[in-house]
Amino acid sequence: MIAISYWDLLTLSVLVFLLGGLLWLNGFSKARQLWWATLRMIVQLLFMGVWLSWVFYAENVWLVMAIGLIMLSAAGYEISKRQQYRFKKVQNLLIGFVSLSVTSLLLLIGVLFIIIQPDPWYEPQYAIPLLGMLLGNSMTAIGLGLDTLTRSSVQLRAKIEAQLALGKTAKQSMQFIKQQSLHAAMIPVINMLVAAGIISLPGMMTGQILAGIEPIEAVKYQIMIMLLIVSSTGLGTLIAVELASRKLFDNRQRLKIDALEKS
Repeated sequence: MIAISYWDLLTLSVLVFLLGGLLWLNGFSKARQLWWATLRMIVQLLFMGVWLSWVFYAENVWLVMAIGLIMLSAAGYEISKRQQYRFKKVQNLLIGFVSLSVTSLLLLIGVLFIIIQPDPWYEPQYAIPLLGMLLGNSMTAIGLGLDTLTRSSVQLRAKIEAQLALGKTAKQSMQFIKQQSLHAAMIPVINMLVAAGIISLPGMMTGQILAGIEPIEAVKYQIMIMLLIVSSTGLGTLIAVELASRKLFDNRQRLKIDALEKS
């Protein structure tokens, strides 16, 4: 595999910095966010590269679990930040954390024990990258689903309360909004599936091919991870939307818009 130097990365970083300036000159108001996100990405990945190199050699199940917990917590926090309207206090963080944990962790453990079967089962080389891919895609889908649900609930408050007044249950009055939320969350996933293989070569497959793995083996791994991603995002979004819908109503099935705050 051909090595990439830090000078190569610095050159590409300068390119992104210049791009931000060009976008700013043309009316893009979030150039600073672009620069900050790029810097944050570089620091986080370099840190993970150093840390994972140590963890891989240590082969300690507690270290792997600690990394998984940190990744889950960070993903849950990012979900709470990506919404126009979010639940107050820690409820939003808990919804994201629970929906990610139930789906991503269970699917990861299942695929490690049943399909890949590494020895030991928590082999960091497999467990950590797979968890990262599941969390990254699930986080995006769950964030979109929750944002659509809460934003639509605020905008359609009068319609929801009118349906409640006509005798419909909380579940019935939220059904259309829940459908919209699931649609918003799953459309990017469906687009990813349609484009894979012909329009684009997914990241995991590309990385393995660049590392010298046989293309057909790289394809098998990519199909496996994409099936896991679809399952994780779909189930995670379902859980998150259901939990959020219930928290929007009290025990007497009255809408509680005041449970939300604008971010």
